[in-house]
Amino acid sequence: MLASLAQVDLAARRERFYRAFGKLHTRLLLRTNGRPEHLTPRLRCLVLETVGRNSGRPHRVVLGYMPDGDALVVLASNFGQDQAPAWWQNLLAQPEASVCVPGRRVAMRARELTGPEREEMVSRAMTHNKQWRAYATTMRRRLPVIRLERQAPV
Repeated sequence: MLASLAQVDLAARRERFYRAFGKLHTRLLLRTNGRPEHLTPRLRCLVLETVGRNSGRPHRVVLGYMPDGDALVVLASNFGQDQAPAWWQNLLAQPEASVCVPGRRVAMRARELTGPEREEMVSRAMTHNKQWRAYATTMRRRLPVIRLERQAPV
């Protein structure tokens, strides 16, 4: 019983840490227009802005991404937690979003990858980011793989 209480406490602390880190990192990326590459030289980060599925308000989150041609690929890992991240739920409700990558803001449309396309991208993602590999091996839920594709200018 003590072991399970310790695991719950550790999980709660980890969640608080990731939330605080995410907020700080998001603020830093927004203030610098997505440019503090020196903080994460091997991990590319973007700021994803979605519209809240319930509130209708904009929500921003920092995510690691993998480039794929003109598109960007993100995984809805939620730091390996059992529930899907809120930003993914927002994209399911409204797939249009904007992304801030170093120096520019781009309109995107989200598309969840399925079948062989998903499997190929998961394989690439696991070699691209060791943290994604760790999440994929420990998660109990299916890891959504999302391709953010540029919207054509109107």
